[in-house]
Amino acid sequence: MEIHRPWLAQYAAHTPHTIEVPQVPVHQFLLDNAADHPDDIAICFNDIRMTYAELNQRVNRFARALQAAGIQKGDRVALILVNSPTYVITYFGILKIGAVVVNISVGIQGEELARCLNDAGARAVVSLDLFAQNIYAVIAATGVETVILHSVFGLEKELALGDNAPRPLIFADFIASADGDAEPDGRVAPRDVAVLQYTSGATGAPKAATLTHANVVASVYQADCWVGIQGAGNAAVICMIPFFHVFGMSACLLISVLKGYRMILMPRMDAMDMVSLTQTLADHRPISFPAVPSIWGALLTVDDATLRDHLSSIQVASSGGAPLPVAIHERFEQLTGRRIMEAYGLSEAGSTTHINPYPMGGPKGSVGLPVPGTDARIVDIETGERVCAPNEIGELTVRGPQIMQGYWQNPVLTASALRDGWLYTGDLARMDEDGFFYLVDRKDDLILSSGFNIYPSQVEAVLKAHPAVRDAAVIGIPDRIKGQTVIALVVLADGATENRKALLDHCRAQMPDYRVPKTFLFRDDIPRDPAGKMLKRVLRQEQSPTA
Repeated sequence: MEIHRPWLAQYAAHTPHTIEVPQVPVHQFLLDNAADHPDDIAICFNDIRMTYAELNQRVNRFARALQAAGIQKGDRVALILVNSPTYVITYFGILKIGAVVVNISVGIQGEELARCLNDAGARAVVSLDLFAQNIYAVIAATGVETVILHSVFGLEKELALGDNAPRPLIFADFIASADGDAEPDGRVAPRDVAVLQYTSGATGAPKAATLTHANVVASVYQADCWVGIQGAGNAAVICMIPFFHVFGMSACLLISVLKGYRMILMPRMDAMDMVSLTQTLADHRPISFPAVPSIWGALLTVDDATLRDHLSSIQVASSGGAPLPVAIHERFEQLTGRRIMEAYGLSEAGSTTHINPYPMGGPKGSVGLPVPGTDARIVDIETGERVCAPNEIGELTVRGPQIMQGYWQNPVLTASALRDGWLYTGDLARMDEDGFFYLVDRKDDLILSSGFNIYPSQVEAVLKAHPAVRDAAVIGIPDRIKGQTVIALVVLADGATENRKALLDHCRAQMPDYRVPKTFLFRDDIPRDPAGKMLKRVLRQEQSPTA
């Protein structure tokens, strides 16, 4: 399929207009590299080094074991895993037999986990023994028949199993039970569903974006043709963003396997653990490092004389999930002479829809231009039909071959999100005169106070400019007279003390009075999802009088 996107003339020499997206299943990426570069390293994880040939053999064994256990084409298999060889093996093994990967965050538990498993109709779950208790706490209320655990600490031996609960199978034994490592039988078409990508979004109710093999393959090829590097061989990629999140699945896992890169798997995305990250950068000299702003911010403030050298190998530095502060952009440029490429994507689009042009970048604060094959526009909030003028804020809508088929078994939400071929993202944004896009806020986070539209990100930017503030979130809560009133939740910088008057004076000097927060609340952190997005719904629930 040829996809086409004419864009700005000044970028014509650097950005592709057309690309050919092959009509293949996702696991073709692995098959190609196992055949062409069998001895190249696919995975580095602690002391494990696994070649592409070895990875493909393990994938085949897992796939054949799944088939022997009764898993068939179209069945859903949930992955509740951190970045690890187990995730990579099971992900591709599920796809090879035409089953469907159900990506669920390791942090989900209780009733929400049960809802995800039931909504997907998952027949099997693959996880670590670390999360087994969460699974078995709800398994009786689900249709899960098979649980496969990678035993790290032997915790599966301590599980209290109910009378009808399936006994856990141990991952190593399960693979060993396979009848060989030949390619499994299975016919997989591009139109077949590959992934159910669970996303809470603003509502908090789990819903799954239904992504076909064609959707996922298109998304990976679009991103690669926009910023991909040719001839890098078996270069390293830092895989720190969780694979269960669409950003990590695409920018770390699938781009790496498409290009034949070495995946440096990091099971934790921890902004506080910069020592292990800087050591990993020094040891592996990665060509690519996708990260979220909190990681970039923590890394680039490390007081280390060798930081410049640690970063010197990174040719593609990318950031997504939340806006990247200008100071972080400037610090990276100062150290490397290169730019961090901000990008925008969402589960419903298989990952990316916008990236800044590589390598020159775009205006700081912009998420860039639509990737090839993607149309994007800003429409008015009220009707969703009028196309907004340049720099007018409205809802971002996109269309292209990477866009989901809909929300799994949810026609009502699907009809709301997909209209006349356009995905209504729920994100407020603007497009400048040159065609660059800028995120403003989530549509659901817009605050309506005394007849004014207040965009929380604008208030947050002012607060974060104060030296006493490390992080801030702004929300609206119901107000009988104004409709909503503005509340700021503030995380203080190290050594700073609470001073509401100083923050109030700072805000009054920087913005009109209707935007100024009426209440300042101090807290230790701002809750965020695995991609670094603020969980405003959690904050609103905490501040609700009925919470």
